[in-house]
Amino acid sequence: MSSSSKVAAVVCLVFAALASGQYGPPGSYGGGGFGSGSGDRGFGNDDRPPGFGSGFGGTGIGFDITAATHYRTVHGILAGLSLVLLFPIGAILMRILPGRLALWTHALFQLLALAVFIAAAGLGIYLTQAVHLPFNGGSLLTNSATSYHPIIGLVTLVALLVQPVLGLVHHRVFVRVRQRQVWSYFHIFNGRVAVTLGIVNGGLGMNLAGASADRLRVYIIVAAVVWSVWMVVALWAEVRRARGGRLTESALEGTRRYYAKTNRQRRRGSRRRSSRGVSSGSRRSVYR
Repeated sequence: MSSSSKVAAVVCLVFAALASGQYGPPGSYGGGGFGSGSGDRGFGNDDRPPGFGSGFGGTGIGFDITAATHYRTVHGILAGLSLVLLFPIGAILMRILPGRLALWTHALFQLLALAVFIAAAGLGIYLTQAVHLPFNGGSLLTNSATSYHPIIGLVTLVALLVQPVLGLVHHRVFVRVRQRQVWSYFHIFNGRVAVTLGIVNGGLGMNLAGASADRLRVYIIVAAVVWSVWMVVALWAEVRRARGGRLTESALEGTRRYYAKTNRQRRRGSRRRSSRGVSSGSRRSVYR
């Protein structure tokens, strides 16, 4: 068996084991496939078919599969909670709540979501360091069969870490000029793209971990519904904002026209009164 084939086989076995979470003592998984000791036919016992060492947590693959399974589960729960629920809800509340309540609720929700996602990303980074694959000494991050999930996760993390800074700059500029600037659009679209990318990556991670079809289906349905509601609310808010801007301009134009008409009428009335005063004075002078 070639080195690449062995790595692919081990990746499949590792994630199958992580997905099931059920395994026996060292040497019992797969009928000796993960044996104890190292023989000349591979990484198993001499009296068993070629295996991969002394089991997870021993001298073969070299990590504790029980702990890895636990960390993987917590990682998925925290990432899903932040990306599928907290971030979208915080963005929705910003569009539907009034005034300062919207601002502070949005900020608190997004900071909470960011803290939860940082914890999830920390566990994910730990797993990429802890889970080592044999034959090539690779990890989940360096192996081409698994690297897409942690790489997308790191990109999402960097984008979300920038969000508070963009939001603060947007708020300070908006308060001063009372309209959106380039920072505003950076903040809005960076958040939408990052959260959407993270939601998609969550599904990829579940597939990579060997999640059941039912669990993956539930995740996709919930994520799709929440994301769709978020986008509908965002579109509605933009339409309302655009209409509000047009109505404001129309109101201002109407106000300007009203005052212009009133001023013209006042000037005309003043001229008429002046002309009447002149005419009356002339008539009095004649009769005198």
